[in-house]
Amino acid sequence: MPGSGLRGSAYVRHTRAEATSDDDVSGRWVAVDESGWDGEQLYGRGDRYLVLGSVAFDDAAAAPLVEALRRDAGLSQPPELKFGQFAGSRNTGRLEALAAFLLGVRGRASAYLVDKHYFVVSKMIDLLLEERVRRFGGDLHAGGAARSLARTLFDDGPRALGQERFERLIATMVDFASGRNRGGVLVTPDVLVGEIDDAWARARRRKVADILGELRRTRSEAVDLVRLLGHEDGLPVLEPLIPSLNVCASDWCEALGRVSVLVDEQRVYTDERLDRIRVATSVRPGPLGGVVRTPESRGVQAVLRGGSQDHPSIQLADLVAGAGREVARRHVGRRPSPAGELLWRAVVPLISAHSLVPHDEPERFGRAGTGG
Repeated sequence: MPGSGLRGSAYVRHTRAEATSDDDVSGRWVAVDESGWDGEQLYGRGDRYLVLGSVAFDDAAAAPLVEALRRDAGLSQPPELKFGQFAGSRNTGRLEALAAFLLGVRGRASAYLVDKHYFVVSKMIDLLLEERVRRFGGDLHAGGAARSLARTLFDDGPRALGQERFERLIATMVDFASGRNRGGVLVTPDVLVGEIDDAWARARRRKVADILGELRRTRSEAVDLVRLLGHEDGLPVLEPLIPSLNVCASDWCEALGRVSVLVDEQRVYTDERLDRIRVATSVRPGPLGGVVRTPESRGVQAVLRGGSQDHPSIQLADLVAGAGREVARRHVGRRPSPAGELLWRAVVPLISAHSLVPHDEPERFGRAGTGG
């Protein structure tokens, strides 16, 4: 039966079952779906990358594209298209049809990738070191300093500490900053700082040792973070889906102007959080630490939830997300990805230059076995 599968007071205002259609009020509709999402569990999971697939098609335009792709791929059942119907070594013809489709929608589709391990390292800088620097009147985000520190720690950390020791540091940060550590019952601030201190003592590269040397002074910030984890109304600090959707929506505003966003239903997309996304995309950083309001003509008009069974545009977004995940798996190289081999040439041009990865070169995802 069409309609939302989510129930409760947090999912009342922003669900849309009706078909989307571009107009002067909504602007251009963008549909978004994800693949590889594990919430705050960012280490030791099946997929190293989270992928947000998005398409700039309303449902009216998406419906005939879905039917054409179904015909080209020889799919008659079930009525809803999913990437799983294309993946697998026996579906070469279907994957070729999907690759042709993705090549044809370049400029109207995007894959935003998040390296989960790099996301954790970035959060170490943001939640601990940036807070300490801000306490003394500084700003690590000015001039990209925070990003530079995160990339240095991520790129050089495994060589400075050894891969096993570096991954232990990531795993400890995940256990500490996830919502299940409310009250510091699993990993206390002293345990986290102890792990950082041990890593600092073992570091064999000066740049990494310097960063860890600053992080080992952040016990006070770690204590504050534990208190934050206890707030019922707060967004989990290690939840990557919401900030990723912020960037995705902002990218489409830059490309298209006024847009409305339709996301596939997830429990993390509460009414309040969707409101926050719309507000967050209405401003951008300004001079002297201030903000500048985005003109309405280049802003997000609405962020709504919908079920893929009701919205062919979300089905197309699912295909982009799934294809992006397979290309990311091929890039990591820890398990064979026949789908990634057939799709990477079509997917790499769709990868957002603003993806949360430790470099600015989407074309690197065309290389197999180099991103693990």
